[in-house]
Amino acid sequence: MFKSILVLESPWDSESVESKSVWPFVSEFAKVMNLRAYHQIFSDRDSFMHWIEVFNKEPVKSKLLYIASHGSNGRIQGLQRDINCSTIIDTIKKTKDIKCVHFGSCLFGTENNLSLLLKQAKHLTWAAGYNQAVDWLDSTLFDIMLWHHIANPHRGGFKFHTRAEKVMDVGLAEILGFRFQYRRGDAIWSLWREPGDSD
Repeated sequence: MFKSILVLESPWDSESVESKSVWPFVSEFAKVMNLRAYHQIFSDRDSFMHWIEVFNKEPVKSKLLYIASHGSNGRIQGLQRDINCSTIIDTIKKTKDIKCVHFGSCLFGTENNLSLLLKQAKHLTWAAGYNQAVDWLDSTLFDIMLWHHIANPHRGGFKFHTRAEKVMDVGLAEILGFRFQYRRGDAIWSLWREPGDSD
């Protein structure tokens, strides 16, 4: 499904020299799964666009872009300036070797934002994120669990979206407001659980 990951992260606390980061978790996961993993910091539109373009040029063809930052419905937050949804989509549209995009950000992973991204960046296989405020540690660990199932064909089904659905059945996806959309043929399909949903 994907062979390399870029963690593109914005500092979580601009008022402290103590740093929190999703990178140590992702780095160890990548070692276990034998994936190439990279980490860069973005602070504004230009640095955001730059690192995505550089990552796209890496020789591995199937890539996961993990954007880890504070967010809102229509923006993700850089240290110096926010990046709006249209800039995010326009940047990702140009990156044909990035196949998956995962937003580790509060509020940005709405049905509308993910659908718009998949409709305009037609090379993407799937996009995911959160439509509500989430604890960064809870969401990071959930994200890694999801990737483990998607990247490992022996876990819970043959198709990546079937494996993703199995992870979402554990209940944490519902609590976190997690959204997962994927391309199947010419259609865009959605997976999520609303509070109180049952099969």
